[in-house]
Amino acid sequence: MKLTHPSAVSKAVLTALVVSAISGSVWAADYDEANLQDLGKVVLVTASRLSEEKVDVPADTTVITAKDIEKGNFNSVSNALKANNVTVVQKGFASYPELNGDTRVLVMVNGRKMNWDHLVVSGSENSIDIDQFPIENIERIEVVKGPNSALYGERAMAGVINIITKEGTMGQKTTAKAEVGSWGYWKTGITTQGGDEKNGYFVSYSKERQDDYHYKDANGNSHRFPDSEINHDNITARFDHYYAEDKLSLDFSYSRRNDGFGINLTDPLQGIIYGKGMKSKTTDMSYGVTYNFGMDEGTFVRAYRNTEKANTPFAGVPYEHDLTMFGLEGQKMWKLGNHTLIGGVTYNRETIDEVNDGTPFGKDANSKAVYLEDKWDLGRGWIANLGTRYEHHNNFGGDFASHVGLNKKINDKTHAYVSWGQAVNNPTMKMLYSNTKWWKGDPDLKQEKSYTVTLGVDSEVTDKLSVSASVFTSRIKDALVWIPGYDPDNDYIKTPDDYVAGYYTNSGLEKRRGLNLSATYQVNPAWRVKAGYRYLYVNSNDTTGSLSAFYNRQPNTYSLDVTYEKNRWLVNNNFTYVTGRAETRYTDSSYLLWNINVNYKINDSTKIYAQGLNLTNQSYEVEAPGTYKGYNMYPIGTFAMPGRHYVVGVEHTF
Repeated sequence: MKLTHPSAVSKAVLTALVVSAISGSVWAADYDEANLQDLGKVVLVTASRLSEEKVDVPADTTVITAKDIEKGNFNSVSNALKANNVTVVQKGFASYPELNGDTRVLVMVNGRKMNWDHLVVSGSENSIDIDQFPIENIERIEVVKGPNSALYGERAMAGVINIITKEGTMGQKTTAKAEVGSWGYWKTGITTQGGDEKNGYFVSYSKERQDDYHYKDANGNSHRFPDSEINHDNITARFDHYYAEDKLSLDFSYSRRNDGFGINLTDPLQGIIYGKGMKSKTTDMSYGVTYNFGMDEGTFVRAYRNTEKANTPFAGVPYEHDLTMFGLEGQKMWKLGNHTLIGGVTYNRETIDEVNDGTPFGKDANSKAVYLEDKWDLGRGWIANLGTRYEHHNNFGGDFASHVGLNKKINDKTHAYVSWGQAVNNPTMKMLYSNTKWWKGDPDLKQEKSYTVTLGVDSEVTDKLSVSASVFTSRIKDALVWIPGYDPDNDYIKTPDDYVAGYYTNSGLEKRRGLNLSATYQVNPAWRVKAGYRYLYVNSNDTTGSLSAFYNRQPNTYSLDVTYEKNRWLVNNNFTYVTGRAETRYTDSSYLLWNINVNYKINDSTKIYAQGLNLTNQSYEVEAPGTYKGYNMYPIGTFAMPGRHYVVGVEHTF
């Protein structure tokens, strides 16, 4: 499928601007004066474990606030990330983030590790389904690109995404929300919160359903993607109690998913899927308790427990697993002259019990760590961040990971930075010890180790214009790659006993380099334009001849946001244009997406909204088929993304 004809693209862009212009001609009064985000007011804690303003952080960061989520009407974490130029790969029932062209991303909720030492997303050992976390209770999402092993341990090779949940507010407030859309989609949700001077609570519940989505193939024909239906239920609860300057926080989340397990199409031109009729029945629960000494949250003790149970037969093969993670953490902050020190200790234990086609697998692993971070005020706007972490894993022994960052705060609205950091990523227990007819583990696998250098600048040039730029380069040694299994007779479903199992091995050196540019301009009180460009190159000297790391999903990404916000209206048009993709691995070398979001506030308590997604109805995919000895294992287009679809909704607060 070739990119939409230029005349069609022009009409699409013109239509978007006309919609916004009509809105502007109808309403002419007040507007939201906070359209441009003040760098000095954006506060995050993930980058250095300190609560600090973005302008003081020597890192490439993105903060998605509850206000951003509310205005964007995002129904999932993945949609919120994609709207903020964070790549998200969708594969069957799961969506997982990619930072700096790498899926080795640590995902946390309120600072607690959520990644499993296990296969969560088929075909991507590093990944976790980001949409298992409900969006209704999110205060902000902090995205920090670059290695963070010095602060958070292994798994944080490409960066960290930390989801911060909402606290209850004074008084009592309840919000109800309902949405309907294409392909039988509907979602309902309710949140209630309240509190007084000593206590606060926040509770949310949501239910989401959708039939199989439709996609457009390379010939321009529409098909149903079998087994792509959605069936989610989520419950969250948080309670905070204040003791003078201290705070006790308790939080709980429950996610039940009974989604279709449609991972890939074996024939995209006919809408035929591998393993028809499969379901992903998964239940996740998480409990956490944190006691903060002082309101700055730099000193605390924390305990948490995560569990996941799944019963997910694959292609007729029975499979189930039971995962448990327990974690303890203590952290202390000191201020010594020009130095702000953060020190802490962590303990983590994870247990796996699974049965795959009658073969049991039971393993556990534990790690202990100590870390120290120094934020050193050098004067004249210069700040150095120095940190190191020693982590001992029962399978790999002890390792150090360190980082250095230098930040120059030119003024309250401009900073420049450079950083260097190391990272470690351990092979999972499945990689090491799996022993089925489909997958053989290798206990001699080495850890992946990397370093990354980042250089960047953020500036509010004027009251109307803000700009951001960053470049990075990274290298990963002993990168892990999957050697796929095969059947000599190509009839493994009938006679699986002769199947040669797949396995992981350490390959060569992965290299990445990239560039990020963005600019936001407030044209007038009602109109705002944001433009961006992202370049990414991934290469590998993979010597195995199997799954190369040369994915390059989005080598060149151009983005344009046109927003009108005035009185009761908010209209946002988002355009994403991706070029430079290899046609030997993707449906086309380029694609253009157009999404539109329209809000209308009936009054201070009620709003209605509508969204159009992939209005250009592009045939595209974010994930490419893997290769084996130079050949695609699946046909191009096997991970087809949804075609044109719509959502309308209403939200009321009382």
